[in-house]
Amino acid sequence: MNAAVLAVGSELVAGLRQDGNGDWLIRRLADLGVETCWRARVEDDPGKIAGLVRRGLGDAAAVILTGGLGPTEDDRTREALALALDAPLARDPAMAETIVAMFTARGRTAGAGQAKQADRPSGAAWIANPVGSAPGILAERDGKLVVALPGVPEEMRAMFDRSVAPRLTAGVGRSIARTTLRIAGRPESYVDERVRDLYAAEGTETTILASSGTVELLLTARAADPEEARRRVDALADAMRARLGRDVFGTGNDTLAAVVGSLCLRRGATVAGAESCTGGLLGAALTDVPGSSAWFRGALVCYANDVKTSLAGVSADLIEAHGAVSEPVARALAAGARRVFGADFGLGITGVAGPTGGSLEKPVGTVHVALDDGGAGRAVHSNWPGERGVIRRRAVAVALDLLRRRLLD
Repeated sequence: MNAAVLAVGSELVAGLRQDGNGDWLIRRLADLGVETCWRARVEDDPGKIAGLVRRGLGDAAAVILTGGLGPTEDDRTREALALALDAPLARDPAMAETIVAMFTARGRTAGAGQAKQADRPSGAAWIANPVGSAPGILAERDGKLVVALPGVPEEMRAMFDRSVAPRLTAGVGRSIARTTLRIAGRPESYVDERVRDLYAAEGTETTILASSGTVELLLTARAADPEEARRRVDALADAMRARLGRDVFGTGNDTLAAVVGSLCLRRGATVAGAESCTGGLLGAALTDVPGSSAWFRGALVCYANDVKTSLAGVSADLIEAHGAVSEPVARALAAGARRVFGADFGLGITGVAGPTGGSLEKPVGTVHVALDDGGAGRAVHSNWPGERGVIRRRAVAVALDLLRRRLLD
């Protein structure tokens, strides 16, 4: 079974709001074994909404809309459904009374606009709203479902799970299982070469995505029953882990910072940072992890050269001899962070994030990251293309992965 997902709202099309409802619906549909064949965002225009509903009925077994069922003038999903289904809007007196009674029970008076929430295309059914006042609408055309839900996330989710999911599950002929492998320290091309031949595993599909310093392998398996789908996706994930080894740092929504935090807790280790070009992004990533105070000591933002010297103890002669963007300075920053904060591990980052400041010897994208552990330590030199934000985020990912691999030793 497949579905088309349509989020209604001019604010979504204008980029003033993110389509969180659409994201949630797609994930929830996948949990039920329903594939999304397409999704769209559309402004509050009945004609445009109706056109997309008609297209959805041609492409999918179910069309699910969210938004535009409120009491205001710009809530026009009801009118759009009437156009798409070629069925006149009809007011349901019983629903109108229910809405008024709901407001009365809450000590409020229903406004004049609330009455329109009792309108639905002729022949359609209501979807009860256990959380709010706007009911949803369900219609069938030639064996296909059209479902309209409110845009308020709490209402939409409760109504979907309570009333829509059981209808969809009854029509599902196969199950879907998904997982994500998250990889660090390797470019997308390397990961693809290592596991490309596994993409053809029976009943599975693999999508590879590169982010700022990490790579994701999105794995999907389909089968007649949930157990077989899960077996297939787990087998594929295991085979890919065997190829990639330590390059896989997590699954699902794991982050590098969270994985580092877990390893620090397991080993009773602490970490500190001294960062230049990343300007505090390393510290922000680590403190995004709940409970990070147990293992993260702190970070210095040493942007100016004299601050590298005064705060992190980097020798001015070292900077003069090698330049601020160099391995020796990165190592000195890491050592300074470890010393200043009394941590077990220190991380140092320095680089040219751009768009200006580069040279022939050290072009924009040149980054040095170092780890100090009281011994030989480790250092990585990279040069990446891309805009300033991408370079800075990749530098943080390299630093975290450097520490992760050291903690695994």
